Amino acid sequence: MLVGWIVLLLLAIGAYFADRLPVTERAATGEARGLATAGDGDSLRIAGKRVRIEGIDAPELAQTCQRAGVAWECGREARAQLRALISSGDVRCRFHGRDRYGRDLGACEAGGRDIGGEMVLGGYAVSYGRYEAEEAKAERERRGLWAGTFVMPQEWRRTNGHPDETPHLVDGWLAAMRRWLLERLASVFAGIGDA
Repeated sequence: MLVGWIVLLLLAIGAYFADRLPVTERAATGEARGLATAGDGDSLRIAGKRVRIEGIDAPELAQTCQRAGVAWECGREARAQLRALISSGDVRCRFHGRDRYGRDLGACEAGGRDIGGEMVLGGYAVSYGRYEAEEAKAERERRGLWAGTFVMPQEWRRTNGHPDETPHLVDGWLAAMRRWLLERLASVFAGIGDA
């Protein structure tokens, strides 16, 4: 039985550190490079592949937000920002699986800049499993979406009849595994403490 608990502990430690790895250090399932086009603020097309930028969630194209009591097309502005970021023409995406819609989940860069991080830092997207520090900075500095009021993209989709999208499979799976293992370990240590 002790061997089982040791294995569980090692799995928990491994899951914890795997969940903390930057996206670019994870095992890649593929790669694409070249010219890209933006579909909306968090997805693009490159080398014939549909790519969902991993770790971010941008407003939908039809979504509007508020700034100083005035509505603005935050979804369209997010797409315009993504277009500007990929305009250099040399975009590189490393894939880390697929989402439930069959799109490649990718960590993408253009001109040496992490596209997902830049979108969140500029306030044109929110963190969706990654980029928590960038989101906190954008919110603190009231950039983009944070300069007014908005409905989180996931909630907007839910209330406007769009398909629900859960956080990305790769990140969600690791986080769920880590949470489960840590809960089991906590109960084991609680049992040991009671004995």
